[in-house]
This record gives sequence, C-alpha cells and structure tokens, in this order.
Amino acid sequence: MRIGQLADAAGTTPRTVRHYHRLGLLDEPQRLPNGYREYTVSDVVRLMRIRWLADSGVPLGSVAAILSEDVSDEAESDVIADLRALISAVQVEQAKLARRHTRLASMLADAENGNPISALPADIAAALADAIDCAQLPEVSAVLRRERDLLEVLAISGAVPEEILAWYAAAIVDDDQRERSLALLADWSDLEGRNPHSAEAEIEVLSRRLLAHFEHQQTLADLHAAVPTAATGAGLALSLEDVIPDDAQREVVLRVQRRLLEGMSESEGVC
Repeated sequence: MRIGQLADAAGTTPRTVRHYHRLGLLDEPQRLPNGYREYTVSDVVRLMRIRWLADSGVPLGSVAAILSEDVSDEAESDVIADLRALISAVQVEQAKLARRHTRLASMLADAENGNPISALPADIAAALADAIDCAQLPEVSAVLRRERDLLEVLAISGAVPEEILAWYAAAIVDDDQRERSLALLADWSDLEGRNPHSAEAEIEVLSRRLLAHFEHQQTLADLHAAVPTAATGAGLALSLEDVIPDDAQREVVLRVQRRLLEGMSESEGVC
C-alpha cells in the first residue's frame, strides 16, 4: 500500500502522514527495492487511531502517550489527567458558546422587533430610547445618552449588578418617575461648565432634590458605591472623575453620597 492509498483509507492527506512521521506518531516503513514505502493494515489502523484522537480534540503532543503500550501507573495517571483537562476545556468552550448563542438570539429578536441592539436588557434599552426621544432639551438628551453608554459599558464588562439594572428599569419605565427624572436632568445639565463656587446654591438645591427623589431607593446608594468599585474589578478602572468629568455636577453626586452615608451611619447608630 502506497502513502496515497494509506491517506485515502484514513481520510487524510499524504502531507499529514509525513507530518506524523516527523512527529514520531507513525513509524516509517522500510523502503522496497523499487524505492517505494510499503504500508500495511497495521499502519492504517495506527493512522486511523491518530486521526480519531485528533478529531476528538486530543492535541498531537498527547496522542503518543494515549496510544503507548506502556501500561505503568504513572503513564496511565498522565493520560487520565490529560483527558480530564481536555474535558474541562470543552466544558468551558460549551459554556462560552451557550452564552454567545443566547446573546445572538437576543440580538436577532431585537432586530426582528425593531428594537435597538444593545448589551442592556431590551426593556431598559427601549425605555432609554423613549426617554431620549421624549427629552425636550438637547442637553438632557445628551445626558441620557451618556448614562446609556455608561450602563452599556458596565453591562458588557459584567460590572453592573442586576439589582441596579432592575432599579433603573423601574425608574425609567414609570411615567411619573421618568418625568421627575427628566426635570432633574434638565437642572443637572444647566450646571455643566459652571464653577462650583459660583453655583453653590444650585448645587445644594439639586443635591437635596436628588436625595429626596431617591430617599426610598436604597439602590441609589448601592449604585454610587458599586459602579467605580465594580468597574475597577472588571479591569475598567473607572473613577468618579471618569464617569462625571464636570466639577459642578460631580459635587452634586458627592454631596448626595455623603448624605446617604451619613444617613446609613445614623441608622446603624440607632440599631
């Protein structure tokens, strides 16, 4: 049997057979007087076993050990360890493919329904799109777009807790809450570019209004506490300055944070 016939019998190519020769996986037969190598049925069996293992995902570097006739305890232990590692790798890949399938199916459903394709849950993405369209001031639309972009970055990174998205969805979908939020965002937008000292009165009023607006929403405290920490843990290293670059607007958030923390400390003191 010539090399071409051997390769055909195993469903591979002569080039692959020669590659296995170089790796020492398949012995080279002796040449006949006419210069040709003559392969036997044993070579076909060996080659088909190599191909079967390779098609199963076994690296060529491990094939020799699996096919070895060495039945020592150490060799058997190595083979078992290699196979377990391969199975673990397959399980990881299966989980990755399952997540990819879920994401693609969600994207397809959004596209078929005319919804924006986003890493955010469909209800939040749609609600934000509606809120952006409903905003009467371009500055408010810009703020909402930044919020959407930030939430999407955190969602993609896996850094945003589910409860924050749930809270945000409830706030943005509810008509009354959304109307109040848009009014607050309008005043928030007016602060952009202002000097914090000259805008002291507006900063104080807005911080108290925000605190009153969210006084029953413990998730707000979790949001401000979790976003920089979670983003850093995901490798994003986002600071509050990155999220809110404007000095006056950032001062509003800092005051809300401080008062939330003070309120939590007082509650703990009472307990």
